[in-house]
Amino acid sequence: MMARKEDTFGGGRRGPWWGPRRGGAFDSEVGTGRNWGPIITYGGPWALTVGGWPAVELTHLAVQNNPTAMSLTALAMSGAGYGIAALLRRLDIRAKADKDTRIAHTVNCTALSVGAVGGTVVGLDSALMAGTWFITGFSLSIANNVWSKFGSSRKAKSEKTSKWALLEENLGLAKHEVQNVETNGKGTVFADIEATGGATAEDLARKIPAMAAALHVGKDRITHTTDEDDASKVRLRIQSGDFLKAGRSWRGPSAFGASIADTPLRYGFYEDGEDVLINIVGPAMREPGPVPSMNVEHCIAMGVNGAGKTFGVSVILADAMTRSEVSVAVIDCSKPDQDYGHIRHGVDLFIRNPGDARRFFKKMPDVIKARTDDLARGGYKNWTPGCGLNFLIVVAEEAADYAADSKGYQKILRTARSAGIWIITSIQRATHNNIDTEARANSPAGLCFGLRDGADAQYCLPDEAIDQGAWPQWANRKPGYHYLAGLGAPEDRWAVKARTELGAPAELAAAVSAGTAVRTPLDTVTIGAFGELWNNREVFDTPLLPAEDGPDGQPPRPVAPPPPRAAAGGWPEEETDHDLDDDDAAREVEELEEAMATEVEELEDMLQDVLDQDPEPGEYEGLTLDTAIPDPDEEEAPVLDLGHPTPEEDRLTSAQARDAVLARLDEWIRTGKQDFYPRELNDILLRVDIGDSRRWFYRLRDKLIADGFISEDEGDDGFGRYDILRSPLA
Repeated sequence: MMARKEDTFGGGRRGPWWGPRRGGAFDSEVGTGRNWGPIITYGGPWALTVGGWPAVELTHLAVQNNPTAMSLTALAMSGAGYGIAALLRRLDIRAKADKDTRIAHTVNCTALSVGAVGGTVVGLDSALMAGTWFITGFSLSIANNVWSKFGSSRKAKSEKTSKWALLEENLGLAKHEVQNVETNGKGTVFADIEATGGATAEDLARKIPAMAAALHVGKDRITHTTDEDDASKVRLRIQSGDFLKAGRSWRGPSAFGASIADTPLRYGFYEDGEDVLINIVGPAMREPGPVPSMNVEHCIAMGVNGAGKTFGVSVILADAMTRSEVSVAVIDCSKPDQDYGHIRHGVDLFIRNPGDARRFFKKMPDVIKARTDDLARGGYKNWTPGCGLNFLIVVAEEAADYAADSKGYQKILRTARSAGIWIITSIQRATHNNIDTEARANSPAGLCFGLRDGADAQYCLPDEAIDQGAWPQWANRKPGYHYLAGLGAPEDRWAVKARTELGAPAELAAAVSAGTAVRTPLDTVTIGAFGELWNNREVFDTPLLPAEDGPDGQPPRPVAPPPPRAAAGGWPEEETDHDLDDDDAAREVEELEEAMATEVEELEDMLQDVLDQDPEPGEYEGLTLDTAIPDPDEEEAPVLDLGHPTPEEDRLTSAQARDAVLARLDEWIRTGKQDFYPRELNDILLRVDIGDSRRWFYRLRDKLIADGFISEDEGDDGFGRYDILRSPLA
């Protein structure tokens, strides 16, 4: 029996020519049939061209004798064509099709719709119309075939060599899949990435520096946020360039005349062009509108000298000074006129000397208690618009001078929030030796300007901002650049660089002057709690500006008179210590020693003349300055009794002396004197008819401190000094 010869193809067995090949190169699985993808892709346009002609012509013949039917058919075919095009457009968007694919689909749908409607109306039975149909159809079919061939290969090549593919290969990011990529049209690209196969968001974060180098952007240009509900999802933000360089002029008040609680303050812009908004009364607000929460967040403004933090704070204050229901207190003992002179006429309480600064912080507990008591009487748990009290903004400039070791400062930060008081602590470096760690912990919001070491941002910004990639290591090379965390800013913005708007001091001053008409005067409750500190405050009606920038009628700043002209002509040159050479310095020291020796000799001669004119009796007769005096015998030594220093008729009882001290304190504070040394009460203490007047004074002092009338100065330069907080007779 002869065996049947079997044809093979590629080592496989082949059946009849009309059946599917099994085991050949053209089949992926047995029984799946042909691969229809290429047939539809390349044959579809030709099938529509050839098969569409009879369908359109038959439709024309069916409706040509009925105008109404022809009109309705043409209208229906036009609507169907538009609907198909719209459906394809939506499907392309959902499938994230490239631009060329979307254009091809739109062109094909439009051409098919126009041809079908035109053929139905005029018919395809004439040679002209039939030729037009086939020539146009064949041209589009050829174009589709060419595009399908070369467009798909180009797309495959571009996908194979895409940026992310290179990053996957070189940086090991194969387990981080890109889900979506979009841009805001302002140089910022957002990429949604999902970690798979055991990868984590932290793995991606660790590779951001290498990613930035591969993409040729700065390290701080790539930030990331992790989805709170799904730790595998990460959103990358890539800024292609520094769009803060050009700056932006100050646009004026953001909401002139509105309440401080109505809308957030605006003072700058992010690197993608969005406005920087802060809500100091309630950070729960994310968009302009009514404030649902009044949970105040105190703020640390940190940056090296020259980084622009003080001017940034002044822009914030200028915007606040054009609102109602708000008052401002500024404590600046270093250079107050330079820092805030241009807006000083809008500051309600301007503290410019260390003594007043000490008294301010000592009075703040009384202010907080008075305000919270008043809010409680009105049924308010926190400060609320319309409660009758102004929201109080306190700026502590160069806070290291009084915030490092002060327990009172951190206590104020801990209790001031519910009283409607917001405190900005402006400092160059918020380390433990410059500000109490508890005070820093109670300032959760941060305005971080340029730093010498980017790692120092941890003292100002929360961990979330650091983890996202905030790195302000540009020192003072970029004044006004900063990061904002808290104060109503969305968390995904905490690591986005921003810049303060560029406002000329005269512009800010003019806005503050205009705000006089809408600012609400400070409430009587707070004024009463500040007491004499408020009554003796400095009040400014005009800004401090250069003469050419100042308001009309403002006198120029005084200029020191020039030194007198030398007789021989010309101005005498001032000689400073560092201009003297070594020989001159040695000669000056020698001359000074000789002068001191001469003065000592003259003093000795003068004292000897006194002894000669009034000699001592007895054993001390003939006494000179060089004579040694023998020690007296203890038994024969006289007892020194000076007696009471005041005549009996001028002495005071302890009650009278206490009343005199209280009256003196009351007189001092009413005349503006707010501190004293105990020696300034000696004229009263020497008259007390008691054995130990010093101990009596210490007991009175302790009682005055306990009652809150005075307090001891804790500063290094104030040893033995006491601050008068309020009158003991009020």
